[in-house]
Amino acid sequence: MPVEVNVKMNVENMTDFMFYHIYSGSVGRITLGLGALNVGCVIAFIMKGDYLMTALFLLFALLILVAFPFYIRKKVAKQMADSDRLAVNVNYKFDEEGIETTIDSENGKAEWQMFKKAAATKKNIIIYDAEKRAVILPVDQIEEEKDAILELIRKHMPASAVKIRK
Repeated sequence: MPVEVNVKMNVENMTDFMFYHIYSGSVGRITLGLGALNVGCVIAFIMKGDYLMTALFLLFALLILVAFPFYIRKKVAKQMADSDRLAVNVNYKFDEEGIETTIDSENGKAEWQMFKKAAATKKNIIIYDAEKRAVILPVDQIEEEKDAILELIRKHMPASAVKIRK
């Protein structure tokens, strides 16, 4: 049975998607690792009593773990506030064959084997194809259809590619 949803992106959902996209990739993991390393150095220098180095590494940790995410959030919000993407309604139809996307009068269909990864954040369900293009489904706009969509995703994509908790 096909499941059809109509979504319209907003700044909050796009920001959530960008955070996931950045921090789930290698650059994000390296950034978080560096932040953790700096926190470890802070602890080590406190134990040694070297408060100048403690302050320096605490500054680095705050820069990496607080300032970068704040800057990213602010930058994405500023770029998306004026984006034409936010004014567009997108209709997705999920069925046994794949996902059909309709924007205005244009439509296209992608078969399930084209999709390589599915993930979820608190605000979005994200389905990536092989070229890292994403279908972004804001959870607050698809509440009634969410379970049916997740069932189709789990049924047609390999379990190792689905990073969605129940």
